[in-house]
Amino acid sequence: MRKGFFANLPLEITIDILSRLPPRAVISCRCVCKSWLELLDSHEFVKSHLSKSVPGMAVVRSGVESNSYEIFEFKDSLGLEPHHLRYSSVTKFVFPHAEVIRGSANGLLFLTGDQPCDLYVCNPITRHYIKLRPDLDSVYSLSQIVAYGFGVTKLTGQHKVVRIVYDYDLETEDSLRVTKSHCEVYTLGTRTWRSIIPGALLMYDTFGIFLNGNLHWLVVDPNAPSQISCLDLETELFSTFSHPPLLASGGFVGNLSALAGSLCLCDNSSEDKIVIWVMREYGVETSWTKEYVISKDPDLCGAYVLVFPIKVFEDGDILMECEDFLLFYYSDKTKTTKKIKMFEARGGNHSRIDAILHTPSFLSMKSFGMEDVNSF
Repeated sequence: MRKGFFANLPLEITIDILSRLPPRAVISCRCVCKSWLELLDSHEFVKSHLSKSVPGMAVVRSGVESNSYEIFEFKDSLGLEPHHLRYSSVTKFVFPHAEVIRGSANGLLFLTGDQPCDLYVCNPITRHYIKLRPDLDSVYSLSQIVAYGFGVTKLTGQHKVVRIVYDYDLETEDSLRVTKSHCEVYTLGTRTWRSIIPGALLMYDTFGIFLNGNLHWLVVDPNAPSQISCLDLETELFSTFSHPPLLASGGFVGNLSALAGSLCLCDNSSEDKIVIWVMREYGVETSWTKEYVISKDPDLCGAYVLVFPIKVFEDGDILMECEDFLLFYYSDKTKTTKKIKMFEARGGNHSRIDAILHTPSFLSMKSFGMEDVNSF
């Protein structure tokens, strides 16, 4: 390529070309010269790159002594075997302050630690993070349930953390009664928690599923069928809608996830199959469709444990997480389920594994105004 080629191109064309590069290539380009570094730090490039970035996966392996994180790209070629070849590591890092991934949006991860005040948002590509300012007016106790959510508003592009706290009393050994609920929202860049009107029902999920500018939780009502609670991050108003029927007649064994851009509900109450429902048309209750009925090995993933579908590959294989201890996949070719050994909690130093869809970006944590930005 002729020297000065990019210098003679219009800026918007240069940005369009560079924004099509994968994250590792962009990181290398940042070292070329000062002018490229400034260009790749610009709002125009960050926005363009994010719009073209392909979803991958963030994985955390947690243990007593340490937590290790890794970002992966998916290699979605037809018939790529063995299955571990479909996952290419982008970056690895250690973040000692937190141990659980609660959400992902615009290339940022929302993480929580041991204490209720240990809340962090980080960009694993730029290696910067902020610790959310604690709410000094809130005091938490063991007789409370806390649910979280993280996402971005569709119109204004504000990044928000949601925290819902429930006080409860145990009515019987198997049931509880919510005595009080409180919902707070933290908009990144404001360093302030604000109270909003909470949803009336108890969240079954401890973290919300972000999709279409909204957060979603399964909610439990002891006097009525369970529902899905939806928080519009723009208006900060809650609403509810129904989910499809579950296999089990008693108890609650489903869980939500976002699959191929649609809201889905996974039912793992059976010993021999996993049922995945997909909401074909977002927000339309009649559009729930039983998309997948997957035969499984009960020794691999038994009934009544949470299963989270993560990705459907081009050849029909489905990547899933089983109850914080392994990732496995369903082979559409062989109609069997198999664990992926590279994503298995091995005990000892790493006894738990969590995974979430994550789209890498170069969004600067310094763009959030008043926040104190740290490196890791």
